[in-house]
Amino acid sequence: MRKLRIALSKKEKAEQLLSKLEKLQERDEVDAAHYGALEEEYTALLDEGNAEFEKITQKLSERLAKCRDHLDAYAQEQADLEIRIKVGELSESKNRGRLKKLRKRVKGLEKQVEELGILVNATSSKELGGFVDIPLKKTAAGRKRRDTR
Repeated sequence: MRKLRIALSKKEKAEQLLSKLEKLQERDEVDAAHYGALEEEYTALLDEGNAEFEKITQKLSERLAKCRDHLDAYAQEQADLEIRIKVGELSESKNRGRLKKLRKRVKGLEKQVEELGILVNATSSKELGGFVDIPLKKTAAGRKRRDTR
C-alpha cells in the first residue's frame, strides 16, 4: 500500500507543480528556458508516477482476481457443507470443525477482497492515508535532471 500511496503522491505533486508552473508562465514570471526545463522535469515525474501506479494496480488487480476465485470456491464449499448437514447427509457434530474452518477462510478472504478493492480503486493518496512528500532529488526524474547538469 505504501508504494501505491507514493506513486499517487508523485502524480499529485507533478500535477500540482505543472499547474503552478503554468500559472507563472501565464503571468510572465518565468523565462522560457526555465519553463522548458522545469516542465520537462515535472512531466517526467508525472510519467514516473503514472507508470508506477499502473504497475502496482495491475499486480493488485491480479491478486484481487485470485482472492475472488478462492473466495468463490470456499464459499461454495461452505454452502455445500451446510446444505448436506441440513438435509441430514452429514452429521453437524462431526463436521463442526470443518465448517468453522471454512467460515473463517471465507471471512478472511472477504476482508482481503475488500482491502484489495480499496487499493485497486484508489485515485488519490488521500484515500490511502495522505500525501507523501518525496523530495524531487529522490525520484528517478529528479536524479535524471541532476545527472544531465
